[in-house]
Amino acid sequence: MKNTIFIVCLVAIFSLNSCKDDTKAVETTKEEVKKNSIQLTNLTDVNWDGGVGIEYDMFLTDNTKENEELLKSAKELVFSDGSKIKVLGYKVNDIYIQINVEGKASSFKNVAVYPNTITVK
Repeated sequence: MKNTIFIVCLVAIFSLNSCKDDTKAVETTKEEVKKNSIQLTNLTDVNWDGGVGIEYDMFLTDNTKENEELLKSAKELVFSDGSKIKVLGYKVNDIYIQINVEGKASSFKNVAVYPNTITVK
């Protein structure tokens, strides 16, 4: 009887440890994706819809060191559906960064608006 209880305890301990390792692997993967991605600003007014330019060929994101570092060498933005748009440059404007793109920014509204995640390449 004591041996059965001991074996059950060992199986439970091994099961818990194996679950813990899987969680760490998933967190690392999410963190790696986050390092190379941005979110647009949650701004909607006459010029912007969730950070997507309505009339302008640009996107708007928050002015942070991380965002600016990513955008310094950005060549394109990749959206969750796999679509891409070429980055022409960016401009820091007060609390925002304007990302100038080649093509109609509003064409990517469904996959770009806040809170979608956009990969910077």
